[in-house]
Amino acid sequence: MKDIWCPGVTIIAGSKELLIDTTVKFTRGRKYGLVGRNGTGKTTLINSICRKEINGLAKNLHILQVEQEVIGDDKSILDHVLECDVERTELLAEQDKLISYDGSDEEVKASNS
Repeated sequence: MKDIWCPGVTIIAGSKELLIDTTVKFTRGRKYGLVGRNGTGKTTLINSICRKEINGLAKNLHILQVEQEVIGDDKSILDHVLECDVERTELLAEQDKLISYDGSDEEVKASNS
């Protein structure tokens, strides 16, 4: 996949103009997050991107949207985001299982033969 460049983006929510003739650019290999005061249009922008309402976004684009509120703890923002990736979590658990595997099941099978 290559960089995404969408010129001329305008997003209006109700009577509020959030973006007017703006260029939206996403660089390959980067991850993005939005931070800002309530009511500035972060959710509206993300929803527009997720619904692929912005011209120039590929239909096969993978977009991960994370809940707005998280319980306060010592985890980093990155850790919270990564926990939302169910497939990644399952693969890491399988990796841990394989790394800790000592072959004892094979010994049991060999002694039963």
